[in-house]
Amino acid sequence: MIDDSERGIITKEFFEFVVKNNYVFVISEIVKTEIEDSKKNKGETILKFLETLNYDFLPHSEESHNLAWNYVKDRVLTENHIDDLTHVAYATVFGCDLIVSWNRKHIVKLSKMQKINLCNVKNNYRPITICTPKEFLLFTNKETENEN
Repeated sequence: MIDDSERGIITKEFFEFVVKNNYVFVISEIVKTEIEDSKKNKGETILKFLETLNYDFLPHSEESHNLAWNYVKDRVLTENHIDDLTHVAYATVFGCDLIVSWNRKHIVKLSKMQKINLCNVKNNYRPITICTPKEFLLFTNKETENEN
């Protein structure tokens, strides 16, 4: 699943950090479906890897799907990207602290996070942080350094 590219190495470091520090990793139905729909070998490898993590499965949520459509109405992204918006909505509705993703094209952008959080506040949800695994590791390492 994780290769030797820079992104692969950082992803591996991210998961090692998550496991070592007892973070809870969450997966929604939409993530599970995406994994199952990926190439057979890749999907099976990812599912086996996920079994090694401490993760919670988020059940189907109409509230999350409704929030995703509110993101469309607020022009965060178009309905062509409803799956990306649904990822964000699940994390928001279920009270996750942050979303970690490599999707810089549609999700991990300051302008998108601002639009998402404006919509969240308007709909009585709290803001959410969105970053890449690399940014997450940089932030957490800086916090650790500052605590010492």
